[in-house]
Amino acid sequence: MAGTGVFADVLDGEVYKYYADGEWRASASGKTVAIVNPTTRQTQYRVQACTQEEVNKVMDAAKVAQKAWARTPLWKRAELLHKAAAILKEHKTPIAECLVKEIAKPAKDAVSE
Repeated sequence: MAGTGVFADVLDGEVYKYYADGEWRASASGKTVAIVNPTTRQTQYRVQACTQEEVNKVMDAAKVAQKAWARTPLWKRAELLHKAAAILKEHKTPIAECLVKEIAKPAKDAVSE
């Protein structure tokens, strides 16, 4: 999934970036967190270990975005959510594979989720 198509900007080497201000970013901390597959006990992925400042900035931006979203007409919100759902459906297999590896969710359930 990561590293190709709509996910091309998600990876920094072997580490997943975090999303802020409309782009995928590497944390200033330079640290990562291992995501361990509970079935194999092996590191499946690594993600950014964001600094407190980065987390605060993202949370502040989310609060501002929520106010704008609340002012967005219902028809426009529905349109955007349908587009998001279409992207998820288009990439359901690799997304489900991530869920299987990350939380040991059965594949059938991961796809339907």
